[in-house]
Amino acid sequence: MELSGELSKEIIMYLRYVHGSFNLTVALLVFYQLKLGLGIKKARARGAGATDVRKIKKHRQMGPIAVAAGLLGFTAGTTLIMLDKGNVLVYPLHFVTGGLIALGLAFTFILSRKMLSGDASVRTLHGKVGIGIATLYVFQVFMGIGILL
Repeated sequence: MELSGELSKEIIMYLRYVHGSFNLTVALLVFYQLKLGLGIKKARARGAGATDVRKIKKHRQMGPIAVAAGLLGFTAGTTLIMLDKGNVLVYPLHFVTGGLIALGLAFTFILSRKMLSGDASVRTLHGKVGIGIATLYVFQVFMGIGILL
């Protein structure tokens, strides 16, 4: 029995690094999405409208992937800490920040479906929530590195 306990702790330790690496990749994807979104917004503000169709297409295609990956990363992290420590609140700030990111990702996805109607206020809210998500990811990444080290 002792060997299996040590083995599972070792596996969990590796999975913590996998979780961190995966979510760092998701954070980079979210930052790229933000860059695309801000580029689209600047083009609209210049009066160019939807001139860069490639940016819009990339943003629309990659958005659901970023949302799904972010939700998967949060779920995996929550599961991993439950298996390891038995309590998700061992790292409360990291957990709450991850939860806010997950909620923000789901909300931006819902807003993106409503943007098809052309409502500018929905587009503005989508952008503001996206900026908030990216900001939270910066803190989340540093907290995660602190936990791993």
